[in-house]
Amino acid sequence: MPHAFSRHALLPAALALLSLSAQAVDCGMNPAFRQKDGNAKGGTTAVWAAPDQGTLLFVEGLNVNTDGTRRSYSVDDFWGETKALNNLCNAMRDGCAGLDAAGKRARRIATQKAAAAGWPADQLAQTRIASAIIPFRHGKPCPAVDGFLVSATALARPHIDDQCDIANYLDALTVPAIVLPKNPAKGVPSEFARRNARIGDLVVTLVPGAAAPVYAVVGDTGPADELGEGSIALNGKLLGKTRPPANYQEVRGKGPYAGRGWTVPKAAVLIFPGSRDEAEPFMGVDRIDAAARQRFDAWGGVERLNACIAAYPQNAK
Repeated sequence: MPHAFSRHALLPAALALLSLSAQAVDCGMNPAFRQKDGNAKGGTTAVWAAPDQGTLLFVEGLNVNTDGTRRSYSVDDFWGETKALNNLCNAMRDGCAGLDAAGKRARRIATQKAAAAGWPADQLAQTRIASAIIPFRHGKPCPAVDGFLVSATALARPHIDDQCDIANYLDALTVPAIVLPKNPAKGVPSEFARRNARIGDLVVTLVPGAAAPVYAVVGDTGPADELGEGSIALNGKLLGKTRPPANYQEVRGKGPYAGRGWTVPKAAVLIFPGSRDEAEPFMGVDRIDAAARQRFDAWGGVERLNACIAAYPQNAK
């Protein structure tokens, strides 16, 4: 679920420092494909692969994903102005795209009326709520928990008996995770899937110039033509945030939170395809950190990743 947040260029000084490290260490990765990316200048983002395709890398700004949290979407706080961490339009099939102010107001009113009436089918259809984001039971959105709708993630506990139990899903508020593009069509794998990168794989992220990486997992899928989205927990760690956001306005960095949003201007994202644990998915920080750190150290660690970051801007066009 993408959001149009602003992104900034890499600092020249940081690039210069990274170039020095690249002289000592070889990145060992090369351009593999260009991913369609509506968030990127030029409409695509370069993705690199190791010769054995054991790892994938891209450098991109990271927008914010809130799915799986207990505070993501609220019918009452539709726009996320007080407590919800997201705008309910972002959980709708059309994202309220193309609606003017009056149309968006009408959508809000229709949604609130449908909820108050117990989600009758005809009124629910008008809301365009996506069951892939807000799970349904018996043809209706799952019952709200503490005033918030249940939101799902593609990474979930295996053998779910109750799709309305939010504990089944990855909590974007506490677990660092990234979002990968969905397959572009039924039976047509994405370029990531073709290289065996899927939900549950381990990930390492690093802000250029930072000393320490943040370990993560592939936790969800998004639009097939977009790339660059991290969970609240991931972006918060990359940005050095010490408390969760108050609402969607803070996530976006708007209103009283101007300039203090949760979008990461630039981060290197290193994916280890095939590293997922099908039987016991990586859904807790301790397991993610331990498993990803082991793979990252064996791969070459921060020194090698810095070499890749330094090489990437010059050779990714």
